[in-house]
Amino acid sequence: MSDSDHRHVEFRRLNVVGKAVFLAGSAFKTLGAMATFAVGTAGVVWREAERALRDELDDGIEDAKVIDEDLP
Repeated sequence: MSDSDHRHVEFRRLNVVGKAVFLAGSAFKTLGAMATFAVGTAGVVWREAERALRDELDDGIEDAKVIDEDLP
């Protein structure tokens, strides 16, 4: 969209259909932003999990050892 496509809309001056379209558009824009954030976060988690798996498969890394296990 170009800058000329954006205009200030006064919600109180819209009719019922205009208000419904305005609210639906706002809801879809918000849901789209949330979906974009969720996909981006899932991508980060995926990359970190793959990196951790590759690090675990490295022969140069030893397994963890329990040094002291004192339970209260």
